[in-house]
Amino acid sequence: MSSKMKISLGILSAGLVACSLIVIYSQDQSVSMAEAQSQVKSVLPDKSGKGNPVTAASAEVRAAGGTVAVSSNTTEEQRALQAMELVAQNEILMLYVKRETAEVAVKDKRDGYIWFSNPVDREKDPKASPLYKAELSSQLLVTYYNEKGQLNTLNSYDDSVKKKQFKISSVDKGIKIVYQLGNIPKDYGNIPKVIGKQRFEERILGKLTDKDTREDVAFKFRLDEQKQVYEVRKLQDFVAEELSKKLEAIGYTNEEAAKDNKDNGAGSSAQEEGPRFTVPLEYTLDGEHLVVKTAGKELQYTNAYPIAMLQLLKYFGAADDKKDGYMLVPDGSGALIHLNNNKKNAEAYNLPVYGSDGTYDVKEKIQTNEITRLPVFGIKQNDHAMLGMIEGGDAMANITADISGRNDSYNTVGGKFRVMDMDFYTLTSGTKKSSVPMFGQKPFQGDYQIRYDFLSGPSSNYTAMAGKYREYLVNKYALKKLEPAKASPFLLEVEGAFQKQASFVGIPYQSTEALTTFDETQSMLTALKEKGVKDIGLRYVGWFNDGIRHTSPSNVEVVGELGGKKGFRKLIDYMSKENIDLFPDVAFLEKYKGASDAASFLDRQKAKIYKYDPVMYVKDTSKFSHYLLSPSVLAKTVDGFVSDYAKLGLTGLSLRDLGNEVNSDFSPDHPINRQDALNIAVGGTDKLKQQANKLMVNGGNAYSLPYANIIVNAPTKSSRLNLTDEDVPFYQIALHGFYDLAGEPFNMQSVTDSRVSLLKALETGSNIYYQWYYSDSSAVKDSDYNELYALHYGDWLDQAADFYKEAGTVLNDVRPYVITDHRKLAEGVVQTTFENGKKIIINYNSAAVQVNDKQLEAMSYWVGGE
Repeated sequence: MSSKMKISLGILSAGLVACSLIVIYSQDQSVSMAEAQSQVKSVLPDKSGKGNPVTAASAEVRAAGGTVAVSSNTTEEQRALQAMELVAQNEILMLYVKRETAEVAVKDKRDGYIWFSNPVDREKDPKASPLYKAELSSQLLVTYYNEKGQLNTLNSYDDSVKKKQFKISSVDKGIKIVYQLGNIPKDYGNIPKVIGKQRFEERILGKLTDKDTREDVAFKFRLDEQKQVYEVRKLQDFVAEELSKKLEAIGYTNEEAAKDNKDNGAGSSAQEEGPRFTVPLEYTLDGEHLVVKTAGKELQYTNAYPIAMLQLLKYFGAADDKKDGYMLVPDGSGALIHLNNNKKNAEAYNLPVYGSDGTYDVKEKIQTNEITRLPVFGIKQNDHAMLGMIEGGDAMANITADISGRNDSYNTVGGKFRVMDMDFYTLTSGTKKSSVPMFGQKPFQGDYQIRYDFLSGPSSNYTAMAGKYREYLVNKYALKKLEPAKASPFLLEVEGAFQKQASFVGIPYQSTEALTTFDETQSMLTALKEKGVKDIGLRYVGWFNDGIRHTSPSNVEVVGELGGKKGFRKLIDYMSKENIDLFPDVAFLEKYKGASDAASFLDRQKAKIYKYDPVMYVKDTSKFSHYLLSPSVLAKTVDGFVSDYAKLGLTGLSLRDLGNEVNSDFSPDHPINRQDALNIAVGGTDKLKQQANKLMVNGGNAYSLPYANIIVNAPTKSSRLNLTDEDVPFYQIALHGFYDLAGEPFNMQSVTDSRVSLLKALETGSNIYYQWYYSDSSAVKDSDYNELYALHYGDWLDQAADFYKEAGTVLNDVRPYVITDHRKLAEGVVQTTFENGKKIIINYNSAAVQVNDKQLEAMSYWVGGE
């Protein structure tokens, strides 16, 4: 052994196999990786495991910093890897497959850790029934509809692998596995379905010299006396195979069978019998990422049994009940589900990415969840973590997670995809009603794709996961960090005009009334400036086409009651002079006036959205909200708006819904699935960005990030589902430093204490955000705008100015820097660390606390660091 390297072998305990090998390089680093590997090889056993008790898979060499990382996989996992075949590798990752079971594994060269598609010790699981053990061995779960619209599920192990109905082939940088699930009939093309009586007796029976064989073959066909033809009986695969060989022996060919079928009116295709599916699953290595995809255009299924949901790699990275850590789910701002939290009475986590599809006609709405803005998920187990990023079919995806102890002993998190949409159409005849299923007509043809990233070390936590996602976004969209500025912006939403029920000589009509005229807006801005509030960004809602719930934006007419074009021009000039950014607000997807160009529900009714009764949970048909615009006319609508907007000379725009929701259209004339609708929305947003230069986006769904400058109403909490254990600001950790962020306006009714909003802004480096109008609060009383009650600016001006002054210095200092660490120090106490070293500790408790040798008063904070 070279004197320039030192090898230390540590046996964990007598009689146990050593599971670590540390190779320490000398300071001059003159020992090459190849030399180190040869030294290691000399003390490793062969595949039989004989010889030295240090197993090959447990020794991981890493020539970095003069040390070698030690894999923490168990010996059982190492043995499982040895039974697999290396099919692809790069400088970071190694991809393995077990050809008998189709399971895969990814080995990280940086630390030797192995991630398996399926738990290696699943057969020993005492909790899992045979069905769930089969799912534990599966890479795919296919949920499908039957003819009644009922859901059933097949798994790739029982319904494909055990039947040997799968093929593995090589692709560039990886492998592709094509699964056939269900009862796939074997194609024995030389067995005729129907053959004429005379021809059968002469061409087939007449050629069989053995009496027993002739009788056996004849028994497999049924004579139709009326038609004078023989029809083949339904045969088991092994019987059909035997018959095919006997026909082949007498020279009866596929071509003859096809001609006999045709001559007797039998089609060449196999009759549909039961559900069966063909699903490709492709694994490729891309740098430090594993990319897993299913091509939508390659999915095959029968018309009678369409695929409803497709779940990929449910158990990839599953953590058993002995692991410590948590699962990250992107519910709102983000939430953690602690491994093995024993909340078996809580429902499993299952929420759609980007919220619910608006063209699903929801009959009852019992709970309103926070919107999932980012298509990501993760799991931390001990000192290792995995992050999944859905980058194909994200609008069709749900994030799922569940804990150990319910059906098996594993904690799982992942993504599944909707393939075919279905709803029931009710037929009525007199007093009788019946429901029939109606299916979508245009499934997504692109790739359902998940990209996995892997982390290791004690800091493999949700902050590091957010950092990985940030890195992914920066590389994908070439994002640029915010430029340092004198002050962090104060964001203000102003309500302009609205329509209110009025009457003239007893005749009701809709009257357009002003909540804040252009001149009054200028007065409010001047009042803010006089109180020391600088760098204001103004979101002006309700400035054109009848106000807040405006008519189609394809044509733009500034509201006369606010001051008309002349008053608007005056406001624009004032704001330009005072360096105040103006973001006039527009809704494109929510259509407030008229049903023309509206999308359709699956039952072909126009997608008319109502508010829901908070007590009965059903639609309140007296409270119409809006129609949903069909994606098919969005591009035309955007073009019309851009043409008129360009004449106003503006350099900012607020998007109310293009980054906040995405909806399908089930119109039979122009069906558009949700993913294609997303792509159309992205195209429209891109065009608006080019025209407006600066965009303020409401909500901030992931697909809007390449175009946004400011994001308002960004999520600040989760839905607080029973299964989750704590909220984390994953959204802000991932995006801070690249966007000016703000949560909900500090003075909205849903915020019980404005100081909580201030503390949350400090914790996440977000901006101060208020929503005002100039009129007295009673202006919206008994109207469709009751939710805007109590937003009179005079009631909030002093508080807003005080909060701005209090938080301004802190927010200014951290604005262009990313969040490098976020942690919970105690119940109700969190700490955020920014890239420039600034630390903020927040006490949300109603009582003082002592943490890190610091005394924090109730509802207060501490700021320190460089």
